[in-house]
Amino acid sequence: MVTPVNRRHLLRTAGIAGVATATLGAVGTQAQAAPAVDVSGATTPQDFGAVGDGVADDTDAVQQAIDAQQVKPNKIVYFPPGTYRITRTLVIPDVEKTEETNFNRIVLAGAGTMGSRTSIIDVDFNGTGIRCAAPLAAFRGLAFVTPASQTTSVAINTTRDDTLPVGVANTDDMDATITECTFIEFFTAVKHVGRGLVFTNNLVAVGDVGLDISWPTAGVAGSNVHVLPYGMRKWLIEGNHFHSMSFAITTTGADAHNFRGAIIANNVLDIGRRLFTGGIINSTFSGNVVENGATNATDAAVISVKSGGSNLTFTGNVLGGGNPGGGARPRHAIEFRPEAAARKVTITGNSFNWVDGSPVYFAGAASEVTVSANSFDNWNLVAEERWAAVRVNGDATDLSVIGNAFGANSVAGGPPVRVIGTLSGSTIVGNLFDNTAGVVYAEAIGDENYIERRSVGANQHELTAARNGALVVRATAAPEPGTDAYGSFVAASEQATGAGPGVKGGVRVVPANASGAAAVELLCSTNDTNAVASMRVDINGLIPSVDNARDIGSADRKVRTVYAHNLQLTVVPAADLPEPAAGAVALVQDGSTGAGVLAVGDGTTWRRLPLGGPLRNS
Repeated sequence: MVTPVNRRHLLRTAGIAGVATATLGAVGTQAQAAPAVDVSGATTPQDFGAVGDGVADDTDAVQQAIDAQQVKPNKIVYFPPGTYRITRTLVIPDVEKTEETNFNRIVLAGAGTMGSRTSIIDVDFNGTGIRCAAPLAAFRGLAFVTPASQTTSVAINTTRDDTLPVGVANTDDMDATITECTFIEFFTAVKHVGRGLVFTNNLVAVGDVGLDISWPTAGVAGSNVHVLPYGMRKWLIEGNHFHSMSFAITTTGADAHNFRGAIIANNVLDIGRRLFTGGIINSTFSGNVVENGATNATDAAVISVKSGGSNLTFTGNVLGGGNPGGGARPRHAIEFRPEAAARKVTITGNSFNWVDGSPVYFAGAASEVTVSANSFDNWNLVAEERWAAVRVNGDATDLSVIGNAFGANSVAGGPPVRVIGTLSGSTIVGNLFDNTAGVVYAEAIGDENYIERRSVGANQHELTAARNGALVVRATAAPEPGTDAYGSFVAASEQATGAGPGVKGGVRVVPANASGAAAVELLCSTNDTNAVASMRVDINGLIPSVDNARDIGSADRKVRTVYAHNLQLTVVPAADLPEPAAGAVALVQDGSTGAGVLAVGDGTTWRRLPLGGPLRNS
């Protein structure tokens, strides 16, 4: 009978068995891996009887090697290649200010890297492998493994002792470094309680939570930047590989919204669900790649900001799921939950692909948000009208959506930007998208928006309460006379009722002749037919529309003085004279001679004016 071997078991045991065999046979050979740090003068578990074969219980030997560091100036425990099986929690105690010596800056080092598991700590029980209360401890080049499917397993828990009095041990003062380590099968790989953390170049695979960060609930001392809101700061989480994880990074606890000063960069997550979930502000996500980001009922985004939400930058990330034949897909790539105040957020230069819903989703209002130079491909794969490439589920104020390339919405005619609220003070220009109906849908349009949308022919610009400004159009080819070669500013209506659809007015600049001289045409729809008439202004003067029925001034808005070099009245037949309004002047055709005579209306009739003799030039 063949015993089946699952992938997780293989992932764990292949590294242990292979390394253990190599270690037992060749510890002293040239093939032995180099340690991650300078270990000259270091203590080893073998100094206290450790075997390192993966079978013997090395718990006591490892603990004694750790304890011996309290009195040493060079506090390094080096684990030569081998597998160190432990059956209870190893403790690095918090003795700062309680003893003359301490464990500050203790280093536990192995000979491994992210890609090689040589110095292995096998946590062979359902619990915490190492509880470290030394505030400046470091872990380098170690591999941690544990049996699969254990719900309380933790590889490293870095936290100060909160039972000590305030002032004896400050519980927030925890600044650990974890680098070049491997974590396999742990429910939580690293649980960190305190201030800053360096977590770089680690491999975390086949577990639930990679990195859990929280703030201590008691024993916090100090002032200013040492307490909230600034205490929870300075995080470098970079260059890690998270594989088959439910959550790579999470911030937890009531104070998670104060998590700040984080650089989460150049991490890879494959066959997983979430790169980040929790509270965060004043931080950046850059260069992260997530493939096969999955989804579930409670956390539906690759990056889910659940609290905080201000002063965040997302740049150069590749976030998405698997194509139809390649695995699961997330509901969103970047999500701000309603509890997060999305404000001063920059999302630029990212690639979003294979997303079931909206790649960028604000579950509440958003303000001062810039979404620029991103590419959106294969989104809204569930084909629901509510999803857009960028969706704001509330009011959007000072929203800039500039220079993005939006792939087609699976809902025909669906715009790439959707605002379920009022859009105001926003700019949406320079985007590429397939939908000709418009780039944005908003339940209400407020003031000071500038929106450019592609349509058949020239771009259409939609402005509400436009700010002062000018648009310069530069011709790069010889324009043809009479063509709209220089550009237009046109006000149009899309109302189904009331004003109705169509151009209502505007200005059009066109070439007037082959030399490129320009004419300005003033456009205005007529009062009854909604046709568009134009009055032309060029170097020759003001030219009315074709019917010539245009007045200057009105009964209420009179022109007081008109200066003219040469005034010429057209001769009209007496039968065509209008009503003789008082003060009206006309040149009337004389019935006997056919010549034009000047007539003035007095309100009742037209009266002829006597004409004198001809003018002389001398």
